[in-house]
Amino acid sequence: MVEDPRITQTREKALAASQEILLENGVLALTHGAVSNATGISRSTLYRHWTDVKALRDATFRRIATPQNIAPKTDGPLRADLLWLLGILVDALNETPWGSVAPQVIAASTSDDEAKQVITGFMTDRFSFVNAVFQAAVERGEIGSSAPINQLIEVAVSGPYFRKLVLHEPLTKSWLEQHVDLICRMALPVSNNPSE
Repeated sequence: MVEDPRITQTREKALAASQEILLENGVLALTHGAVSNATGISRSTLYRHWTDVKALRDATFRRIATPQNIAPKTDGPLRADLLWLLGILVDALNETPWGSVAPQVIAASTSDDEAKQVITGFMTDRFSFVNAVFQAAVERGEIGSSAPINQLIEVAVSGPYFRKLVLHEPLTKSWLEQHVDLICRMALPVSNNPSE
């Protein structure tokens, strides 16, 4: 059954306003009343879509966290592929709503299962993209099959988040290049011969 386009339009209008409220004023400012005031949609209509503030907040988180529909670049070399892919993540953290909302989703995920699902789903998507890059590098013979790929993925993806959200340091092009160079060095096999 096809949903009435007016219902879809109302939901989208409310979520767009919710996103703006979240970005401008934070998670505590996001209420049915605030969305109603911003959109002119009645509170009763909003409650029919989202029975409580948590459901409204989580729907807004999910809307913002929906990943771009991209396929990872895997034609090599590893450094170029990682720069391209992690560059998208850095741009998202620097220039999109996700960069402002991610800390709120992460904080909410400590006590809210839906927020936990949002952040876990978002990270699973990101990890799968980076995994594809490393698997292609293994297939090309650029790195060995014994490389600790899961740990490399964690370092690759968590580094930008840690730098921006915990250290409050900028994510610059030069930092990204250093980060990728470190990951590439970590991906190489460790030599047992100190003279090499």
